[in-house]
Amino acid sequence: MAQRVIRNFVADLARLVEIPDPVVEFGSLQVEPEQDADLRTLFAGREFVGTDLRPGPGVDRIEDLRSLSFADGEVGTALCLDTLEHCEDPVGACRELHRVTAEGGICVISSVMLFGIHGYPNDYFRFTPEGFRSMLGGFDDVWVAGIGDPAIPMQVVGVGAKGRRLELSLERLPSLSAAQAWWDAADGMIRVGPLRHKPADLATILVRELIRNLRHRVEEALPPRR
Repeated sequence: MAQRVIRNFVADLARLVEIPDPVVEFGSLQVEPEQDADLRTLFAGREFVGTDLRPGPGVDRIEDLRSLSFADGEVGTALCLDTLEHCEDPVGACRELHRVTAEGGICVISSVMLFGIHGYPNDYFRFTPEGFRSMLGGFDDVWVAGIGDPAIPMQVVGVGAKGRRLELSLERLPSLSAAQAWWDAADGMIRVGPLRHKPADLATILVRELIRNLRHRVEEALPPRR
């Protein structure tokens, strides 16, 4: 769900606020063939550059987030989506994103939080909403949000703007509002803390755990072997 939500979030944002050119995506490599993560279709007819640390589908230009080759203020809109957790220096990366974003431009970031370790090729960090606010602190206006449990969100997003106000809220972004409503309602799901499980999946987990615990109790009750 995270990929779909973030893609729709970017589409909502493009309808709501001015998105200056050029639009540059940092972390544009289409790693999995089945991923619907190509953002070019959201910016048809616009100047769009896809960058990543590695070559491959969706990548126009090789860039290292820790030291970008773009000039100061060269990027109108910087997109860095579900990528910062794979960067060894995300704080430095956000400084670079701030440096290359033009006056009047925006920087959009997102990352998973309640999510397992995954490659691409390595996975280093998880971020809180306030962590994102801190990393975007060089921008003139910053908006951040966590989607899911307030104590441990599924996804965290942030937008920073230079020389302009964003006037953003969760209510003005339908995709994020819908994702939060889905999590709150848990329709057809069973709530376990910050998690949502399908009943059949949870039943499988519970049966497996009951068998494991019963086996352990039986082993404890047996006399020790000589």
